[in-house]
Amino acid sequence: MEEYYQRHKLRYFRVALTRLTWPAERQQAWLREIGIPVCADELALEFDDFYEDLGRSPGHGEATPALAELDCLLTRMSGEVNAHLWTFDALAAEPDWRRVRELATAALAVLPDHAG
Repeated sequence: MEEYYQRHKLRYFRVALTRLTWPAERQQAWLREIGIPVCADELALEFDDFYEDLGRSPGHGEATPALAELDCLLTRMSGEVNAHLWTFDALAAEPDWRRVRELATAALAVLPDHAG
């Protein structure tokens, strides 16, 4: 049963990671669709929820460095002083968001289909 839950979590982790790879326009559309029309926080929060549970565990092979760097970048982008990075406009204009997309794409490309 535990293996089933791990696979389930990994599937949702992949979904969260995939959303971080999307172009800004698609991210903005998804945020509007889920009822968050002005703030990009949900993209990072969703990733962080699963990364806390799955991402830091062993077994992510070649994806581990990109996941760790992505986590560090999102953490660095956090806080009141960086509120400007979490706007819809920032998704399209800020270099940090381009780097988020690069790291998420790199991690997703080599993330194993199983955890552990």
